[in-house]
This record gives sequence, structure tokens and C-alpha cells, in this order.
Amino acid sequence: MKKILSIDDDPAMLKCLKQGLESQGYELHVTDDPDEGLRILKEEDIDLALLDVYMPKKDGFQIYNELRQFRKIPVLFVTAYPRAFDTKSNEVVEMWQNEFADGTTDIIYKPFDLKTLLEKVEGLIDTADYVGDEV
Repeated sequence: MKKILSIDDDPAMLKCLKQGLESQGYELHVTDDPDEGLRILKEEDIDLALLDVYMPKKDGFQIYNELRQFRKIPVLFVTAYPRAFDTKSNEVVEMWQNEFADGTTDIIYKPFDLKTLLEKVEGLIDTADYVGDEV
């Protein structure tokens, strides 16, 4: 069973993700605390991380950068605001050119349906079989 971690500050979103993905056979860990999420990523064998972009303590980009210090697993950014990427445009352009281009990172915009989420999750988890987990 593939394990997914979702870090999001919206409890309703975490509940929906957990119900939707677990109904499809995934094991989902959820947290609204970025530091707790990073701890889980260090200690658990997680196959995919779902990262909200805007959160109070750390944004998804900061979590992504910290994650890449110790693991290279697929990441799906989850955001309600396409402008989230505009406000950090230089950083995002650099990430797309240097990090995201390998096919292990994607974005989904809220609201989304379960079918679209599953397509992205399955595509990213499939890439994990070809990418090493070590940095």
C-alpha cells in the first residue's frame, strides 16, 4: 500500500483528502503542522507528499526546499490560488527549471474533483519507481 502525507492548514481539506484517497487504497497521513510533516517525512516511508502552498508557519515551497535536503520523493502542490505562484514567480520559475522538470512534481488547484486528484497522484507515484529516494 502506497503512503501519502498531506500537509495543509485546512482541516476540511485534510478530511476530504484522507477520505478520498483512502477509499482508493492509499494510506494517508495528514497534519496541519509543517514541522510535524517534515518529521513524518524523515521517519516514515512516504511515497508522495501533498503540500498546501499558503500556510501560516511555513509555505509549501519552504517545506519542499527542506524536504529536498534529505529526500527526493514526488510532491504535489495543492493550492486554491494560482496567484500563489505569481507572488513567488522568480522562485517558482527557478524551481520549474531546476527541480520540477524531472516529472516528480506537479500542481493541483482547489477546488478539484477526486478523478483529477487520482490522475495526478497515480502519475507522480508511478514516477517514484524510477527516481531514487536519496538526495
